[in-house]
Amino acid sequence: MSNRPDKKNQTILSGPSLTPYFLILFGASAGLASIIVLLAEIRSELGFSETGIGLAIAAGFGAAFVASLVMAPHADRGRAPAMLRGGLILGVVGLILLAVGQDLWHYMLGRAVFGFALGTAGPAARRTVIVADPENLGRNMGRLGAWDVGGFVTGPLIAAVLNNFGGFRFTFFVFAAGLATLLPVAFRAQPDSATRDEERLGLKGLLRIRRLIGAFFVVSAYFLFIGAFEAVWILEMDTRGASSATLAIGITLVALPIPLLSPLGGSLAQRYGARRWAIGGLVGITLLVIFFGLVPGVIALVAITMATAVLEGFAFPSAPMLVAAAVDEHRQASAQGLMAAVEVATAAVASFVFAVIYQSNGDTITWVIVGIVMAILLLIGAILTRPEDGQRVRPGVPIDLIRRLFR
Repeated sequence: MSNRPDKKNQTILSGPSLTPYFLILFGASAGLASIIVLLAEIRSELGFSETGIGLAIAAGFGAAFVASLVMAPHADRGRAPAMLRGGLILGVVGLILLAVGQDLWHYMLGRAVFGFALGTAGPAARRTVIVADPENLGRNMGRLGAWDVGGFVTGPLIAAVLNNFGGFRFTFFVFAAGLATLLPVAFRAQPDSATRDEERLGLKGLLRIRRLIGAFFVVSAYFLFIGAFEAVWILEMDTRGASSATLAIGITLVALPIPLLSPLGGSLAQRYGARRWAIGGLVGITLLVIFFGLVPGVIALVAITMATAVLEGFAFPSAPMLVAAAVDEHRQASAQGLMAAVEVATAAVASFVFAVIYQSNGDTITWVIVGIVMAILLLIGAILTRPEDGQRVRPGVPIDLIRRLFR
């Protein structure tokens, strides 16, 4: 008798193809990056204030927050492919709204629709990537992060070229068309074969898991920085005299280390423990963030942000892995959706609050406050995620033998 598994068993073991999930998150991130890099252009052409820009950003994060809570549990019930397609279509609609908008509320609406798209597609992709191949969870989460941030890296360059050619409205139309071309890919997405939430538990009881709450504090520390970055860093680069082309190149440079290092970072987080990897990386990021407002000029700001991005690349996959380690297989999407809600809620509040602080006090005070709050959140997360046996937290799912259950 042959010891080779038949093709049917190989298909079951290998799980669904992750390519559609990678590609659509890439496209959505590129669209988001195009919105961010054109904020200064929109402010200049339409006369929005820094606070108005902060409100538009917060609207996007708020919509993503709602979507992550409402939509994520459906991925645990086998609907991840449909969520991926729905998120893609909403992303196209959001970009079109941004292309035709005139007033601030138009941009708030367009950013909100696009945020809902991200909140719908993101948990679906994470659920599938986590349960499809548990033995290579770290590598696959790193690849997902690489594609996600890869879109964020390439988006600004494309947006800058298109903006110089036809303006920001033309740019949004082109990005909407580009997302629409991914629809055939979205319809090839297949559901995973892992255990599903047959009891329809959704989010019920998740907030009673101590180490899951701790993981959320760790995530909050990182996304406090993300929200401040989106609301303050771009505007400060503009204030320091950076052109739209310089902004695009700067965003690309500071984001480039993340997709390059994420697959390796994910593998190392699985090998050495997601908790120590996430917290260690974020400690380094927190220390560097304080210096954002102390260095002079455009080049120095880009350089120190690139150093931060190197640490982000290594630590980026470890936070969702820390969340994955806290729950069972059939609740992965719900936990990841709740994590996404924490991410966007933190970033929404941070983007608005730090935009106001920046407008009143400048970047030096703003970034010092960001670093202090990050440190507090990180300390709480480190305490709550500490395992009782003092051993490394190895993430995975129940079918993975190396998983350490949090009970």
